[in-house]
Amino acid sequence: MDPESVASDEPPKNTFLADSAWPMSHRTSYIQGSSPLPGPTSADSLSKAVYRNTDLINITFAMSAPYANGDIVAWGSGMTSVYKVSIDNNRTQIIDKIKKTKITSIANATSGAYTVLDKDNVFYVPGQGSLHAYSDSIAGDPTSDIQLLRSLDIPTDALRGSNAEDPIVGINMTYDGYLAIATKRGTIAVVSRDFTEFNYLQLGASDTGEEVSNSIAVDEHGGIYVVTSESMYRVQWTGDKLSLDESDGAWQSTYENGADIQVPGRLGSGSGATPSLMGVGDQDKFVVITDGQLVTNIVLFWRDEIPTDWQPIAAGKNRRIAAEIPVNYGDDSRLLAMSEQSVLVRGYGAVVVSNDYGSTVAQSSNPTLSNLVNGIVVFFSNTRKYAPYGVEKFEWNPATRTLDVAWVNNDISCPNGIPTMSAASNLFYCIGQRDARWNVEALNWDTGESVFFKPISKWFFYNSFYAATQIGPQGGIWTGTITGVTKLSRQ
Repeated sequence: MDPESVASDEPPKNTFLADSAWPMSHRTSYIQGSSPLPGPTSADSLSKAVYRNTDLINITFAMSAPYANGDIVAWGSGMTSVYKVSIDNNRTQIIDKIKKTKITSIANATSGAYTVLDKDNVFYVPGQGSLHAYSDSIAGDPTSDIQLLRSLDIPTDALRGSNAEDPIVGINMTYDGYLAIATKRGTIAVVSRDFTEFNYLQLGASDTGEEVSNSIAVDEHGGIYVVTSESMYRVQWTGDKLSLDESDGAWQSTYENGADIQVPGRLGSGSGATPSLMGVGDQDKFVVITDGQLVTNIVLFWRDEIPTDWQPIAAGKNRRIAAEIPVNYGDDSRLLAMSEQSVLVRGYGAVVVSNDYGSTVAQSSNPTLSNLVNGIVVFFSNTRKYAPYGVEKFEWNPATRTLDVAWVNNDISCPNGIPTMSAASNLFYCIGQRDARWNVEALNWDTGESVFFKPISKWFFYNSFYAATQIGPQGGIWTGTITGVTKLSRQ
């Protein structure tokens, strides 16, 4: 892509995030998962993979801005600890690791998976019913130990049930510098970064709420986008309060949530996606998710005001829905097509990867047992029995106001990780598998054709296990794994 095109599709900069290549989960408050930075363009341009053991389940890394000496670090959060890793092409080492004050249960494995690093190099990590802020023990020293600066216990009246029943799931940064969080049963809160201010509202019924199983998106106008087991919401942060009033800009729309459909790999009811925001500047603006149907649909909702001449896409559909198309990877007879990843967005392009594990293992209503089943299936998702295949790109056409299939590639398997793309290199990347060997896959963003793949290893500790594929500041590929961090440097 040309530099002007790269810049024109970039979301507005959130100045309260670290000024870095990847300051938070899904990279920006828009949760697009894409990057303007150049990535690798050939297998030879990537070094051999380097692995470091950190902790169980490492979903994303928050990368710092350069320190005064030029060093950059990545902050990570696992099941039991918070850690800091050096970033450069010559060394990858764990600088420090400290135990979390409270260990997340298996039933709430996503609590602490999503994180944010702010402009002051403070790393925010949710716990089951608390929020924690970490930083360097010596300000400005990238090699110093980690210190816990402060913690906030969520008030009991803001939760529905105990903190184990209603843990924090999602976190983001508003454009006026507040932390936005969402709990499993639908409490949405805005918290000052020093933890002295706490504003909240609750979605759904007063006693049971609605289930939130992924993170949240935020726009520059105070919109906080939350998908629950029942509805897609825009909760409005006015700067003083949270609102569900349409007069403040808030809205709610139902979607095809799949009722109680549960298949292996899904972390909750309804949509398996953190909402992604599409459209910047004068472009049409949407919220993008995949829904909860057995053959999942990609769904676009008008983000701001609905065009006055817009008609519902079908009888009975909410007028807020701009598009709803099955993600069937070119097979109209397909009976199951599931995705647990957020939709990868750049410009008007949106990519979905298949997480259809072909398993008939019944899911349990017990969240601990359900997550154990998910873990077993995802652990073996590079094997012939479970490996999913399929990547599909969709493109919004502003002239016809339709969402169209751009391309399908059914030869590529991205078993369980969150994909990314480089606008500068015009390439899609995921942690894929070929013959059970983990690798980096690269596809042409415009055509879907395979450009290269870089083998990593068959060892289980290279399993991406729900983690994000990230483009580092030197153009390399980073990913969390089931037990650590893997880096392939640009060379």
